[in-house]
Amino acid sequence: MSDKKKLSRHACRELVFKLLFAKEFDRDADPETYYNDYTENAEEPTADYVREIFLGVCAALPALDEAIEAASENWKLARMSTATRSVLRMAVYEMTEAEVPAKVAINEALEIIKLYDEGSAPKFVNGILNKIARERGLIES
Repeated sequence: MSDKKKLSRHACRELVFKLLFAKEFDRDADPETYYNDYTENAEEPTADYVREIFLGVCAALPALDEAIEAASENWKLARMSTATRSVLRMAVYEMTEAEVPAKVAINEALEIIKLYDEGSAPKFVNGILNKIARERGLIES
């Protein structure tokens, strides 16, 4: 299923988030195989952007996790919820590798985390993403 029905970028990001979230429970799975298995059985359409971002995040995971942990003082990734880890990884990847404007990536991450995590998660996610974006010169300090 590819691009049969045009997905909005927000819908694409939400699907990437769901894939990353689910993959956390099957960490040893090959990302390409995992993606293909998911999309073959999915009832919802997908898009090239979903594949690109999902596989990109999986390939860059060590660097993304390092950046997230460095920005999240006194918080190890293991202490973060699966939803928070997933949305942070996606947003950091989009800002740093996919050339998505930082403000767009941060806003999208906040919209997604509000739907899938507890009340304090959006503030936590916002703080980490803004810190990473400022440190990398993606937004003004």
